[in-house]
This record gives sequence, C-alpha cells and structure tokens, in this order.
Amino acid sequence: MKDALEEIQFLANSANRVRVLNALTGESATRRDLQEETGVPRSTAARVLDEAEARGWVDSAGSRYTITPLGEARVAEFRTYVETTKGMRRLGEAIDWLPEPVHVLDFRHFRDATVTTPTEGNPTAPFDRGLELIRAADEYRGLTRNSLPRYMKTVRDRVVRGQLDFEGVIERRFVEVLRDDPERAARWQDVAHRTWLYDGHVPINMHVLGETTLIWLCDEDRDGDGVIVKGLLESDHPAVVSWAESFYEEYRDQAEPLHREMLPSE
Repeated sequence: MKDALEEIQFLANSANRVRVLNALTGESATRRDLQEETGVPRSTAARVLDEAEARGWVDSAGSRYTITPLGEARVAEFRTYVETTKGMRRLGEAIDWLPEPVHVLDFRHFRDATVTTPTEGNPTAPFDRGLELIRAADEYRGLTRNSLPRYMKTVRDRVVRGQLDFEGVIERRFVEVLRDDPERAARWQDVAHRTWLYDGHVPINMHVLGETTLIWLCDEDRDGDGVIVKGLLESDHPAVVSWAESFYEEYRDQAEPLHREMLPSE
C-alpha cells in the first residue's frame, strides 16, 4: 500500500512531471523538444526525465527519450484518476442525488456536465432549464414515471407542428392519472402512437434530446411517499448519451404501445 501511494504521489506532487510525461506519450523527444512543448524549464524537464528513467518509466538513447509501456500505463491511469476527480468535483453534492442506474457510469464522463438546482431567487430553475432545452430540441426520447403538464403541452404542441420527433416510455399506472383528467389526457392523444407503457417501476426520469441527456436528480421525501426534485443534470458527453439511449431502448423493448382508446376524450 505504501509503495502504491508513493508512486501516485510522484505524479500528484508535481504538475511539471505530469506535463513532461504526457508530452512524451506521443513520440520520442529531446529535452529541448519537451521544454518547448510544455513550457517547463529545461532543468526541470531534465530532472523529471532522470527520475522517471530511474523508475523504469522512460528510456533514453543518446539525446532522445521514449516513454516505456510501464510509464505510459502509469500516466494513463493517473490521467483517468484526474479526470474522474474533475467529474466528481463538477457534480459536487449532486452525486448523492444520482439515480441508481447512473452509478454504472464513470464519474470522469461528467467533468463537463451542468447541474441546475433551485435557488432562492428561482426555485423552479431546474424545470425552467429542462423546458428551455426541450423547446430547442428537434428530437426527444423520454423515460419517465409521469409527466409535468407544462412539459407535455410543449412536447405535444411541437409534435403537432412537426418540430419535434417524439418517442417516450412511461409507467403504465400513469394512464390512471390521465383517465381522471380528460383535459390533460387530450394532450397525449396526438403522441399516443409514439408512446409506450412500461409495467412496473421506472427507476429514472430522463430525456435524451439528440446529443444531450437530461437526468432528474431526486431525493426521497422522508415525510411522504414521493421524491423531492433536487436538480437537473445536463450532459452531452458521448458516453453518457450512448448509455442513456441504450437504457431507454431497454425499457422500450419491454413496454407495450399506448393506444388512443386507452385515454379519455374531452
């Protein structure tokens, strides 16, 4: 354990070591080459190379240096750790609100994510941001337990105008809510042919808008049976979008079509 921590510290304690070894992962280079590429003082670059060579991370031939497979593996793993840390710092307390299915994703994929949370000045900020993005999208794939009336109105209106390619999976029990509210159900009539009903619990509320994924961040309501919306996670990282698309398709494949006759008319 001590030896492993020492190797991590060797890189973590010096940004210059990381810069020099990162620059060397592409091809062999001289000390002058590395100094010019990284901006690290030549004497510092020389010291980094000597230390790395002593560890077996770098080989030298004349004036040229080449990173070894061991060195390249060490740098790659450290780079992954740094990116993971960036992702965790980016999420902050939102990590505690991530839906369980999202836990399979590497935190480093969230290093450029945006989290919108309620504020004292705008307690509906997450909902406003989600609606803004849906209004700007031309493609929508949704996996949700239910649907907010104003969201569905926007979706339905854009579908009718030919502005939105819509497809959604929703919990079957939500139909019971619509049966008790004909006015609300009417908005679903125009998208019923592109909606699927899932028997059982949908473990996440998310929207895939083309190359952007929106994931609702929730916390259990300890005073009731529902959940409290804590924020909205927005990511356009390809790995997150790809995962969301696959997760959506998994539930759609297990769902059944919603037929218009299941819904009441006004």
